[in-house]
Amino acid sequence: MPNGYSVAYSPKDKVDVYAHAVRGLTDLEPDPERRLKYLDFIDIYAALDENERIVYRQRYPEEVAEMTRFAERFIQQGLEQGLKQGLEKGRQEGIGLGEARALMRQLTLKFGPLPEAVRTRVESADADTLLLWSDRVLGAETLDEVRQ
Repeated sequence: MPNGYSVAYSPKDKVDVYAHAVRGLTDLEPDPERRLKYLDFIDIYAALDENERIVYRQRYPEEVAEMTRFAERFIQQGLEQGLKQGLEKGRQEGIGLGEARALMRQLTLKFGPLPEAVRTRVESADADTLLLWSDRVLGAETLDEVRQ
């Protein structure tokens, strides 16, 4: 066993003990993230070799199917959450780019071609700053008045 732990079961019972631990985990732990974490602990501690894993899959097909369904659901939820977060971030970045582009157009129309430093500053500004500068464009006489 890893880490020098002694075992309280016969090596011939190893697969059954592993199955019992996995079954107990699925029965007792509702939280998907914790369930995966604890399953990792069980896997590390049990250290089933490939032959023992084959025996486990043959002897406990229902548990294997349940853990497979669980893992697939958990992965799907993670993918959906990641996609949702990615879409939201992309949307926010797109809005920010649109706001920066609109402000640069206003500044160019009012003050002529913009220095590269101004363009860089506008492109890197957050949404609140862009909104503030957009409001200031109307009454500003110089670029510096917009950025103050």
